[in-house]
Amino acid sequence: MFGGYYDDDDVEMTGGSFPVDWRRAAQATLQSRNQTFREYFRCYPVVMLPGTERENLNYGGKIILPTSALNKLTRLNISYPMLFELTNEEVELSTHAGVLEFIAEEGRVYLPQWMMERLALQPGSLVVVASTNLPMGFFVKIEPQSPDFLDISDPKAVLENALRNFTTLTVDDIFEIKYNNKIYRIRVLEIKPANKTGISVVETDLEVDFAPPVGYVEPSRMNTPMSNNPSLLPTPDGHSMATLIGYADLVGASQSSASLPATQQSSGHRLSGRPVATGSISSTPSAVSVPSLADAMRKGSEFAVTARDKADKDRSIPAPLRLPFGQLFFGYPVVPVKDSTASA
Repeated sequence: MFGGYYDDDDVEMTGGSFPVDWRRAAQATLQSRNQTFREYFRCYPVVMLPGTERENLNYGGKIILPTSALNKLTRLNISYPMLFELTNEEVELSTHAGVLEFIAEEGRVYLPQWMMERLALQPGSLVVVASTNLPMGFFVKIEPQSPDFLDISDPKAVLENALRNFTTLTVDDIFEIKYNNKIYRIRVLEIKPANKTGISVVETDLEVDFAPPVGYVEPSRMNTPMSNNPSLLPTPDGHSMATLIGYADLVGASQSSASLPATQQSSGHRLSGRPVATGSISSTPSAVSVPSLADAMRKGSEFAVTARDKADKDRSIPAPLRLPFGQLFFGYPVVPVKDSTASA
């Protein structure tokens, strides 16, 4: 050290015993920041992973790397969570993924099946795995690949639970989720921020928008008033219910007949057929008489206007059966049970 000039070999002593070359330490730190993890691996689907079959790995967005990859990543300044860009250089297709475990054999990487299809990879193909940084996502628009997705009662809750197995989402990826023993394929249409092709979905408030599923057809609306009245819909033989019951004649008869008074004088009938004297509610000139039980049973068919009654133009809608309080009309004659003890 001469005249304040520090040579490369000059060392500053700190603590009186341990020398520290601050310039070299800064250069090493800067060099490590510029380093990225980038390796070639032979890819295989997760179903080929040794050990117990783990089918659930297919319904996520994480890969399995060897232990040597973990050793290299720890020596680099890699931000957490670890995010990777996977590229098939032969067809120039890429996607993003997180890492689940470091238990693969050396030189191998295990991918979910949908990711193998996305990159057009076959078992044993070469794939480039490189570390990357992705922005935190706040919006994603997805498109289910089947109308069966609409059968899910709460799709947002199902998707929120499924995304726990994902670290990233990439535009044009078609990933798979499993719900109630059924597999649903979902395509990523749009992400925000859109400055990159992928986003991170770890510890972020993600807004999800659903596009109509592939193959979904909007139900057609019937513009006829029959759609609002099930009784007017066609029957299996091609005739509408209105035709069968003579609906037009029924409406015409009701319009031509006099309206029933609000209060009227009536008398009830016992089940035995004997008349019961009741008080007069009000005396009006247009009182409507109530048919007796026997008449009601004998002429019960006249209370229903059918297609055979179209020729009868003079008949009006019959008056409702009004009975005094405490009496019931069963629609058929009631035969009391004989008392066996009394006859004996």
